[in-house]
Amino acid sequence: MIRIIVIGLWVCGVALGSLYFAVRYNSASASNPAAVETVLDNGKTDIFSVPIIVDGAVQGYIVSQLIYTLDGNANQSAGAPVSFFINDEIFRQFYGRYSEVKDVQKVEFDDVRKSIIERVNTRFPRPVLRDLLVEQFNYISSNDIRNQNMKGLPRG
Repeated sequence: MIRIIVIGLWVCGVALGSLYFAVRYNSASASNPAAVETVLDNGKTDIFSVPIIVDGAVQGYIVSQLIYTLDGNANQSAGAPVSFFINDEIFRQFYGRYSEVKDVQKVEFDDVRKSIIERVNTRFPRPVLRDLLVEQFNYISSNDIRNQNMKGLPRG
């Protein structure tokens, strides 16, 4: 009987000692700013398309969906979903900028990514957008869309 009581007291002492050292260790790391990690959020934009207009006619579409990484603390102060701002910047990057379709097919996405991150972050008091990753980024010509829609219809 005494043996069971001593074992119980020993287990309680070990548990309390572990709790004490765990709390003490966490409070020491919280006071050290280098030990605090940055909170990151991530998300996806909707799939959307930007028409490429050359000489007043739609020549094709850029279809894209991106994955973004945000500063979690700054994201709460944004007020609106950051994906809206990312979509807007992609639209501004491609709409009305090209005089030939061949130019669109030579786009360096790394330059576009840097520009979008920079321009989205200028809209907020603190930088919000950390990184962009490509889920989908395609150019589809109007002829390809037309041929796809005409597939299976009788030619006449």
